[in-house]
Amino acid sequence: MQRLEARNIEKSYRDRLIVKIDELRVQHGERIGIVGLNGAGKTTLMDILSGDADPDFGEVVRHGTAAVVPQLDDIEEQGIFPAIEGKWQVRTVTDEHMSGGERTRRKIARALAEKADLLFADEPTSHLDLQGIEHLEAELKQYKGAVFLISHDRELLDAVCTKIIEVEDGEIHEYKGNYSAYREQKARQKERAWFEYEAYTKEKRRLKTATVETSQKAKNMRKTPKRMGNSEARLHKRAVNGKKQSLESRVKAIESRIDHLEKKEKPREQDSVQFDIQFFAPVHGKTAIQLERLTKRFGERTLFRDLSCSIKPGMKVALFGRNGAGKSTLLNMIISGEEGVRVAGSGKIGYFHQNLASLDENKSIFENVSEQSPYPETMIRTILAHLLFKRDDVFKPVGILSGGEKVKVALAKIFLGDYNILLLDEPTNYLDIFTHEELEEVLQAYPGTIVFATHDRRLMNQLADHVLAIEENQAVFFEGNYDQYMKSKEEPEPSADSNEQTIMKLENELAEVIGRLSMPQKEDFKQELEERYRELLKELKRIKQ
Repeated sequence: MQRLEARNIEKSYRDRLIVKIDELRVQHGERIGIVGLNGAGKTTLMDILSGDADPDFGEVVRHGTAAVVPQLDDIEEQGIFPAIEGKWQVRTVTDEHMSGGERTRRKIARALAEKADLLFADEPTSHLDLQGIEHLEAELKQYKGAVFLISHDRELLDAVCTKIIEVEDGEIHEYKGNYSAYREQKARQKERAWFEYEAYTKEKRRLKTATVETSQKAKNMRKTPKRMGNSEARLHKRAVNGKKQSLESRVKAIESRIDHLEKKEKPREQDSVQFDIQFFAPVHGKTAIQLERLTKRFGERTLFRDLSCSIKPGMKVALFGRNGAGKSTLLNMIISGEEGVRVAGSGKIGYFHQNLASLDENKSIFENVSEQSPYPETMIRTILAHLLFKRDDVFKPVGILSGGEKVKVALAKIFLGDYNILLLDEPTNYLDIFTHEELEEVLQAYPGTIVFATHDRRLMNQLADHVLAIEENQAVFFEGNYDQYMKSKEEPEPSADSNEQTIMKLENELAEVIGRLSMPQKEDFKQELEERYRELLKELKRIKQ
């Protein structure tokens, strides 16, 4: 059953085309993710489709009822159904003191309760913690009507969406499947674009070479020899002129072929991120940050107690927990060096938080980032390009930038500052989905230690080698990424007897491996033994902890 039709849609702001749609048809049960850069027109597109905004041209026909989860806070006095109050942990009565998370849950709960045929959700994960995001994911997966979803959460788009619409330069492009399928299709398009560009440049080069060679042949046509008589000379000249005209005609024909070649633009390519180690001062020693029996209380409320862990140089640690669990508090305790916190003497901490106080709005992007950076200009401009500040964009004053752009500048200033330990508090907030991916690449390339608080599951899985989870007033330090941590929670806890038997078995194998290492017969055999030796030590350490 068709739920929505949009035809010949155009929407402009002044002389800029924001959205153009030739034709869009949406079926019942489709779940469509809308993606694009900040400012590309995603919200404008959704507003037009939902009826919250009118297009300049064209029409949208909606078959059935519609409900909207708006991006901006829209707290109304109107209550919600008591039946879903507990399900979404929201109150039936509004309150100006409601937190961002409560406001978001309330908007979602009200929209879902309508059970509309068309659901429009613009950044519904804003201010939600992981549990809230996973709850929303479950609701959207089983939603009966058609769904339009704008989100920068790649895991959510992968789990929910059956189609992706990309908004780029005012045009929309449809891709079947979820977000990962869309990225694969985009990658294939780019491979095809490179193939066509290389074929175009190769053919153009071949034709130009043929033009030069043919022109040279025409120039080298021999003049009439002096020994020839008049009649012979006239015949020779006529023959030569005929040949020259033929060659010149060939040159014009080849030039015409060059002009009529279908021009292929060179696909945009970006340098990979590589931090120049000669400008990076590493942490010396075995530990970058040591936390010893750290406890934090506010009045009678305990955020976490007896938190102890050792964060080694180069570790990438994801810090997560519910809203209000104490993630930002813990980062502030580290930066202020509270009792129980020890930072390596050679450690230099860079701290990113959402107030953006580190930026001078009167200076340019490049001036803000470079003023305290040990890195050369080429490195700075490479990082800025990955955060989508290219060419002359870097000379824009920070004061004219959007909120999301200012976040990117503040992040770049941290990455490229004279630091070797980064504390990042929700670094992906306000960033579009493509900047998320570029940020991820920059963080992966960073040679220092990173502790980052986030609700972004994809970022935790791609970047983290350890997680620090604050749950139910307890903190757990785990080796692995977010998915591995969640999987470990599902596995039954081994009994003490089982652990002792496993330790004994591993220690026996370790003793055998050590004995065989003392008398290896082949070099490759020795390498296998050394690898097994390291695996056994690692497993023993994990079980004993």
